[in-house]
Amino acid sequence: MTDPQPQTALWNPDDLVYVDPDTSTVVGRVEWSPNGNPKPLPYVAKEVPDAKGEKRRSWRKFYPWGSYRSMKNVFKVDGKPRKKEPTKTLEEVIEVALKEPYWD
Repeated sequence: MTDPQPQTALWNPDDLVYVDPDTSTVVGRVEWSPNGNPKPLPYVAKEVPDAKGEKRRSWRKFYPWGSYRSMKNVFKVDGKPRKKEPTKTLEEVIEVALKEPYWD
């Protein structure tokens, strides 16, 4: 829909918006179908490697939606970015721990 922009200036607390939980950004305003229900906005399909290393398409997902006020609190849209998950493997961490023990 739109590129990530500073949310504070664009959204009122009562606006209904879609949120990308991975990047903690607002994707856009909620669109409505002719029967009065909100339209589901699907995620972009990502290929995820399975246990055998083959690529599989991820399960069909939709962006969550709600008022900007509630999405800001739930997904930390406005404010500090979330901490990233550690990406080092156990082997890399053990090598460093053996070379530099923390108690020295």
